Amino acid sequence: MSFAAKSWRVFIWVTSIGVALVSYRFLALGLDGAFEALAHQLKEYRIGFFVHVIAAPIALFIVPFQLSEKFRNKYRVIHRYMGRVYCIAILFAGVTGLIIAFNAGGGTTGRFGFGILAVLWLGTTYMGYAKARARKFVEHRKWMFRSFALTFAGVMLRVILPLELIGGMSFDQAYMIVAWACWVPNLLIVEYYLHREARNKKMAIG
Repeated sequence: MSFAAKSWRVFIWVTSIGVALVSYRFLALGLDGAFEALAHQLKEYRIGFFVHVIAAPIALFIVPFQLSEKFRNKYRVIHRYMGRVYCIAILFAGVTGLIIAFNAGGGTTGRFGFGILAVLWLGTTYMGYAKARARKFVEHRKWMFRSFALTFAGVMLRVILPLELIGGMSFDQAYMIVAWACWVPNLLIVEYYLHREARNKKMAIG
């Protein structure tokens, strides 16, 4: 494995688990103290936001374990049960994510960005689950990679947003960009990876 590939895997493990755990800071600080910048969500959709911040970190925490080929091969039963928990977490996080997207910062652009993210998140995860149920594991893997890319938006949002704010953008300006930037590049990278993988397999067979 190349140094770049190892570094990327370490980044995914550290940031996914780290962000997931930090997201539960509201258990100590309370919702209002932990999410001061999102006071408008707490005012309009408090219950939906609460469900979202409980469920989404669970899915994010699970991502690196499900991506690990070594973990999958060694703990197949655990992989299967973690996959079910992942899908249930996204069901709750995706539906509430779509609801609170209507009140997201960044105006119409931001709302569309987060709304489309929620729809695609639910859709790709459902397809991954359905393919597993049908025992079409090659297709299952592809759809779950897409789902993981969208789940990882939780990390990229927290990477990109502070950089934008440090750069002098207002919160609404930053949210207009991060609503798309946190997930579109992830999905494009995964699609490129899957396309290249399929091409290499064809060349190996041919």
